[in-house]
Formats: sequence, C-alpha cells, structure tokens
Amino acid sequence: MKFRLKQNHIFYFWAVFDLFYIARFIWLNISQGRIPLIDDILSFSNIYPQQGVYSLVLFSFSLLLNISIVFSAVMFLTKWKYVGWIVYFQTPFRLFFMLPSVSILPWIFKTMSIKVGVIFLAAVFLSEIIKVGTFYSIREKNL
Repeated sequence: MKFRLKQNHIFYFWAVFDLFYIARFIWLNISQGRIPLIDDILSFSNIYPQQGVYSLVLFSFSLLLNISIVFSAVMFLTKWKYVGWIVYFQTPFRLFFMLPSVSILPWIFKTMSIKVGVIFLAAVFLSEIIKVGTFYSIREKNL
C-alpha cells in the first residue's frame, strides 16, 4: 500500500497552521491592548532612531513575513497552484526568526514548559523540512 498525499489535503493542512498563527498573533496583541501590526509599526518608529538601519532591515523582514503568512493562508484555502513559491520564499525567514510552519509548536512548548532552545531549534528545522518536502513532492507529481 503506497501512501499518497493529495494536494488539497496538503493545502488545507498548512492553511490550518497559518490560520492558527494569525489567530494567535491577533489574540496576543489584542490581549495586550494593542492593534496588530499597527502598534508594531508605531512602536518601531519610536525605537528606530536609537537602533539604526540594521533594526529597520530586521523589522521589515519580520513585517513582510507576517503579511506573507496572511497571503499564504488565503492562497492555501483557494488552492492557488503557485502557493509553493510563497512557501519557498517564507522558509529562510521562518528559520531566521525561529517561526515554525507548524505554528502550534511554540504554544505546545510553552504549555509543556519546555525551555531547551536546542529542542525548539530542531523542531523548527523539522517543521520547515516537512513543509518544503510536501510541496516539493507535489511539484514532482505535477511535472
């Protein structure tokens, strides 16, 4: 018996994780009395003069990643055939900012009080390998 991943199931699987990330991001901001992204931009504009250009680059990439996650969730749900490209685009940023595609991992680690950075690092890398691997396998089938 050969296990085959169906494209629709893969899209919905990763959409759920993106939607969870978006909901958690919004919830964490609102629970602190903040407006998501808007307050981040306003807060950054206050610290930018002290931190310089390097902080602008990091903040811009972080903001771009957060916005791209919203777009990828929509693309997954609409089953856009080129969504793999956004997956490949996001991967280095997710690794750099330690933001796993399996977005329940930070919540699970916090709930279980796991504070070992090496374990989280390995989980992030494994998460990204699985995600890129699933989209690579879809690409191979479609060629």
